[in-house]
Amino acid sequence: MYRDYDELKVFARDAKRALEREREEMTERAVRLDAFYKMTDYMKEILAECEDLKEENEMLRAQLQEKEVQLSEQRKLTTGMAKKSSEDELIKAIRVFINNSKRKSIDKRTHIKDMIRDLADAVKLELPDDLRETLANLDDEQAEPKVVNVSGNYNDVHDNGEVKMNG
Repeated sequence: MYRDYDELKVFARDAKRALEREREEMTERAVRLDAFYKMTDYMKEILAECEDLKEENEMLRAQLQEKEVQLSEQRKLTTGMAKKSSEDELIKAIRVFINNSKRKSIDKRTHIKDMIRDLADAVKLELPDDLRETLANLDDEQAEPKVVNVSGNYNDVHDNGEVKMNG
């Protein structure tokens, strides 16, 4: 097999080198395997964080959706209140206008009655019952207002608490 001692020394040295290379390769492989093993632990941690973030994201979406619903309801309420406030102001103005118009001629009252009805229809304004009735009667014939002349001292008439009419 081996011819001499020198060949055996060379063989032993070469075998030792081969074993050292093999051990170095195995050590490098063990280091790489350890790194892969640690990487799988990190991946588990990252996946757990992703799951937590996903749950948090879903919770935030639900909260956002709830806030959007609340905001929508508040907008509707605010819009309704603004519309109601505007309607109340318009009704108040119409009421004052009708009361001031009662002293005008019948032709003007008829014209005013038609104009207010057209305005209410145009803006889709629902007039309160009492105002509708007042408006309906606006162009009715009215008796001429009585003019009462009082002679004498105002204080005398006022302080007496009564006015006596002579004949």
